[in-house]
Amino acid sequence: MLTISEEAAWVNGLPLELQLRFLARLSFELTIVGRSSYEAGADDLEHPQRLRKVNEIQHRVTACLSQLLNGTCPDGFVGSMAEKVLTNQDSDLDGWLQRGWSDAKRRTLLAVSN
Repeated sequence: MLTISEEAAWVNGLPLELQLRFLARLSFELTIVGRSSYEAGADDLEHPQRLRKVNEIQHRVTACLSQLLNGTCPDGFVGSMAEKVLTNQDSDLDGWLQRGWSDAKRRTLLAVSN
């Protein structure tokens, strides 16, 4: 299980370029999580509450990304963003969110090793 404090420390410990890369990838991964709210090709939402939660999380992630780009990210904001992504939202959403975070982290670490 991913712990919020360890993951926030990991993000904070990255050079700025990698923090930005991670948050951009996490934002992408959240769009995939959002897709779990509807059936492909259908207009109706199967899980509108889930999509709303994902949208609120996406808002926090992109706010963090924007603040880092502007050099105005206050202390603790990365931790609050990590908490928003990794805190239990609901049983169906938890796995999706943690997988999205882990995939974004894995791809960021791959970028470092290349």
